[in-house]
Amino acid sequence: MKHTRGTDPEFFMVDKNTGKMISAIPYIEGVKDEPVPLPSGGTAIRDNVAVEFATPPVDNEDDFVDSIQKCIHEVRKLVPKKFDIQALPSAHFDADQLDNFEAQQFGCDPDYNAWLLKMNKPPCGTDFTLRTCGGHIHVGHVEGDGNDFLVTPYGRVDTIKMMDAVHGVISAILDSSPEALRRKELYGKAGCHRPTYYGVEYRSLSNYWLKSPRLVRLMDSLTCDVLRVIRDGKNEELIADIGESRIQNIINTNDIEDARKVLETNLKPLLSKRSLELIEECEKNISSYDFNKEWGVM
Repeated sequence: MKHTRGTDPEFFMVDKNTGKMISAIPYIEGVKDEPVPLPSGGTAIRDNVAVEFATPPVDNEDDFVDSIQKCIHEVRKLVPKKFDIQALPSAHFDADQLDNFEAQQFGCDPDYNAWLLKMNKPPCGTDFTLRTCGGHIHVGHVEGDGNDFLVTPYGRVDTIKMMDAVHGVISAILDSSPEALRRKELYGKAGCHRPTYYGVEYRSLSNYWLKSPRLVRLMDSLTCDVLRVIRDGKNEELIADIGESRIQNIINTNDIEDARKVLETNLKPLLSKRSLELIEECEKNISSYDFNKEWGVM
């Protein structure tokens, strides 16, 4: 079954010589209302102090990986050579990099909590220097794909709940760095999403899964599993068996131990063989993935 997939991840710029975090505001021309078009069909903007790109929608895994790789290379050409780009979930910036109106803007467009069916409040952290990066997953309906629920209000909610139960729980295991935990002070809570005309934008994940093509393939395989479980009508039973509050707690507190229990007991019987193989591979190698080497960035 086909569906469209895309992403709009954010990355930080870093001075290669000093390791200092650098604001993208002076260097990236694109903004939300006027993005810079990329040759591959994607777009690039600055978002707060981060650089962000959006991939064009595609309908298969290989094209998804390819579109991300092309956008990474195209964005790299927009960044001065003395700076690197890194897939970090969060980082602290010196005050001189934040002395700008744009650098003080957070959460301008509302997103929503699928569990509470309420709009999320804009983030309000106490650390002035902390900034975060997300790696949102866009999932879209294709005519005749059997995923008509992606374009109905409660079908979208069901999809986000399932993505929490699968992507969110598994990411609690894989994305457990100090930077990932600090991100959750501002972003990354369970159920975070935006409904779209084509489907959903899942917003809970950081950019960690953009570190390697293998992680991208894992996330895409998990999305296929989520849609299949919903098509088969097994999603409500799975959510009930795990427990709504338990899923949210695992994601919001990054409870790795309980995430492993849910994976072993509840998820493994429903996930595809390929997803299980990728989970094992990615967990084994997660600490060794180097963003630039994985994507062939010079």
